[in-house]
Amino acid sequence: MSESSAGPLRTHALLPREPWRRNQVAVTIAAAMVFLGFTLVTPFLPFYIQTLGIHEMRRIALWSGVLLTITPLLASILGPWWGRLADHVGMKIMVQRILFAIAAHWGLMYFVTNVWQMLGLRVLLGLFSGFGTMSVALVTHGCPRERIGRAVGVLQATQILSTAIGPLFGGLLAHAIGIRSAFLVTSALCSTAFFFVLALYRDTGPEIEPAGSGMVVVPQEGPVTAGVRAVMSGTPAAAAGAPRATPSFRDILRRPLFIHLLPQLFLINMVDRSLFLVVPLFVSGLAVGRDGAEALTGIVVSAGALASAASAYAIGRRASRASPIPLLRLSLAGSTVAIAPMALCRSITAFALLRVILGLAVGGAMTLVYTLGGHLIPPNARATAYSILSSAAMLGGALGPVLCGLLTSIDVRATLLLGACVYLALTLHAASLSRRAGMAAAFSAPTVREKRA
Repeated sequence: MSESSAGPLRTHALLPREPWRRNQVAVTIAAAMVFLGFTLVTPFLPFYIQTLGIHEMRRIALWSGVLLTITPLLASILGPWWGRLADHVGMKIMVQRILFAIAAHWGLMYFVTNVWQMLGLRVLLGLFSGFGTMSVALVTHGCPRERIGRAVGVLQATQILSTAIGPLFGGLLAHAIGIRSAFLVTSALCSTAFFFVLALYRDTGPEIEPAGSGMVVVPQEGPVTAGVRAVMSGTPAAAAGAPRATPSFRDILRRPLFIHLLPQLFLINMVDRSLFLVVPLFVSGLAVGRDGAEALTGIVVSAGALASAASAYAIGRRASRASPIPLLRLSLAGSTVAIAPMALCRSITAFALLRVILGLAVGGAMTLVYTLGGHLIPPNARATAYSILSSAAMLGGALGPVLCGLLTSIDVRATLLLGACVYLALTLHAASLSRRAGMAAAFSAPTVREKRA
């Protein structure tokens, strides 16, 4: 065997043989590059706005809020339509479009000369990208149902880690080459992600469900969670070999339990994004008069992010072997117990410890909701359905900082106390999902006698 042929063989040996596994590798690495690039520059947008002629602090704050909100807001609104198009034309062309738009956007940011040009680019990015709303659909494309939790957990952990380390390297980069030049680094990262997906990602057919998968049986002796598993795994079966029409938005929203996942994702991400603002403010308040307050803030923020990433990865693996609803209930209950005392802390050590516990508790919550959604979604509408779910999460993420700003103007503890109330409500809602799933299984599934007949 020649050396020229041995090289490609070694490269292929390092990659999984299954197409859906290769897709997961491609999307996960692309997500790491995109989110790392994003967080290299976005924390420093207020400083960049100053270089464009805006110097009054109130106007800088207003423009920063508008520029950081408009893109995810538009992406969350248009995400379901882009997802539906992906179900029709294929995932690969959609992810290429997304990554090309992101790379072009950050490259053009280098050339802006006023804040209105910057706003125009942010609007265009919101209209034509949507990587956040499509990433879960991309990483689970063609993935067997029992592997969805693990795939989503790895993706969520990757995104959280990239978000945690991005500002650190971004600060060093901005100091070394300037904020304007840092946009070119971000564009280069996104371009690399584009070519990486171009080389590795392959469109695959939807997961083939066995004939009769719609015939589910609820065991009379089993617990309620067994009924949950029956409802989640059962979908109407088509004739063998017959193509299935892509379900409409209404059909997807009418699937059992699906619509109940939207408030879960919206509110979990709303509280999570609020913490990105309130934690630095709370720590800085506790560290008044102490040297190294900035370093302490960075340690607490990073520790919480690392705990969340570890939780997303571990819970994603666990969700592949257990019913997601009980795990979600425990996750949210633990989050309620952790976040409430944070509002009463008088020392940085206690606050940091509770922040880590909160990260471990809630870090995998969104992974569990996406995993549950994966069991409810028909394989031929995964992009559409996951885009709907991700859009709900992005809307919550867009509202979180705004709500945090309003509450913090009253009292910095108010956001944490509201978060505790939200987590408690979501815990009760997750408990009701088990009952709803059991009732749905009882009414929709045929009995053992009917199946034998």
